[in-house]
Amino acid sequence: MKTEMLLQSSFRLILMLLLVVNSVDAQISNDLEGWSAVELNLKATKKLSFSVAEHLRFRNDISTVKNYFTQIKVNYEILKNLELGAGVRYITKNDDVGGQQGYDPFFRYQFDAAYRHKIEKLGLFFRLRYQNKNQLGRSESEGDVAKEFIRTRFGVGYKIKPLKLTLRLFAEHFNQPNNSKIEQSETRMRYTLKLNRRFKKIGAFTLFYGIQNNSVGDLKTKKSFLGLKYAYKIDFTK
Repeated sequence: MKTEMLLQSSFRLILMLLLVVNSVDAQISNDLEGWSAVELNLKATKKLSFSVAEHLRFRNDISTVKNYFTQIKVNYEILKNLELGAGVRYITKNDDVGGQQGYDPFFRYQFDAAYRHKIEKLGLFFRLRYQNKNQLGRSESEGDVAKEFIRTRFGVGYKIKPLKLTLRLFAEHFNQPNNSKIEQSETRMRYTLKLNRRFKKIGAFTLFYGIQNNSVGDLKTKKSFLGLKYAYKIDFTK
């Protein structure tokens, strides 16, 4: 009981910090993006699962297409509550800045290690991810340098049983490894609040809101995003 009370207090504190950060962020020029996704999850065995998803994102206060992409992932539980995963994305990015505009193709791959732990109504989450993205059809001599990030994410979740809702809060740090091919490394900090509701035989809907701070040398930018995700799961183990 004491552990649950401590975690609930921590959850409230993190939520308060998120609101404070957002309040400060609102005082500075900040773009609002819109994110949406439809995902199909396949549980092949008790340990092995796959997913495929289509994503569409908007920027400029949700008025312009930013990008859209297909993502495929595979996860394998090596120990109880500990998973290893890998995924790929084929991204189409809208380049509407500069003299040469249009839609450019990108490819991204990623590797994950994720751990979760439940304490009654509470859930704790940790994920470590490496990702690498580059533009297709363009060589390094033409200016294409792979963009790498090491991402560390912590999260806490709480089940609101009377409403059959799950509330989750995540804090994630993006760090770009030092690379002689790039002039300045980039760092990002992202906070995301998610509200999830699962319906029997229909699927799960997740409404989320987040804020993100980017830093490249002395240049600092901020953005927020509002999103909706629908996911349907097929369990072959039942």
